[in-house]
Amino acid sequence: MVIMAIIKILLIAILVVSLLGLGISFNKTRTIEKVTYPKDFKILGAASESGEVTNLIDVTGTYTNYVDPDKVDIYVGAQTDADKASDSQQQNAAIMQNIRNGLSLKGITSKSIQTTQYSLQQIREWDDIKREYVNKGYRTIHILKIKLTDINKAGEIIDIAVSNGANRVDNVVFGLSDTVEKQMRIQALTEAGKNAKEKADAIASGLGISITKVNRASESSVWVTPYYAMKENLAAGVAAAPTEISPGQIQISASVGVSYEFV
Repeated sequence: MVIMAIIKILLIAILVVSLLGLGISFNKTRTIEKVTYPKDFKILGAASESGEVTNLIDVTGTYTNYVDPDKVDIYVGAQTDADKASDSQQQNAAIMQNIRNGLSLKGITSKSIQTTQYSLQQIREWDDIKREYVNKGYRTIHILKIKLTDINKAGEIIDIAVSNGANRVDNVVFGLSDTVEKQMRIQALTEAGKNAKEKADAIASGLGISITKVNRASESSVWVTPYYAMKENLAAGVAAAPTEISPGQIQISASVGVSYEFV
């Protein structure tokens, strides 16, 4: 019996040593660490220690309007190809001078004309027989931007340019003058702000809460989109009938983000 008791004691000792080796503790006391939050930590719907309200409704107000343009920019010019670079350049210069003279006769001064593109490049094309690029001459391109405040003259000015040698009409862009655009931007932001307030009031009504004041507001974006009237495949020469360009309306859009406090 003594021997059996000794064996049991040894087995228990071995078991305890094994458990300690595995890192298993029999301490029944567990320490709970206190969690400390940063001072600026806020729970939505509650107030901070300073009493700052954090009950917020975030909305985005939008507004879109369409207005008639009061200016137009016409992009016209000439493209000339020749075997020699000097010939291409001289031919182009002669055409552009004729265009300027024709515009001048219609009261378009140099202040309303601006060069937006000028290039002289070698024309290189792939030759399937020779299996290489070959020189096909030289190309000169000269494009003018003609600025008009009388948008109804757009078609007439294009006809004048073409009748004086222009073979490129790249763009006709209707837009707003700086003064009108500024006014439209202010109006768009004002209406977007009103739309944000309407949305916040609707949400508050549905939730049975009351809006107290604006917490913060910011301009998200304001867009003024010009109207592009493309006129393609215009060949040099006088058209059989006057060119008619119908101006489209200009789109003005605004977006604002607003946070409202509520109780």
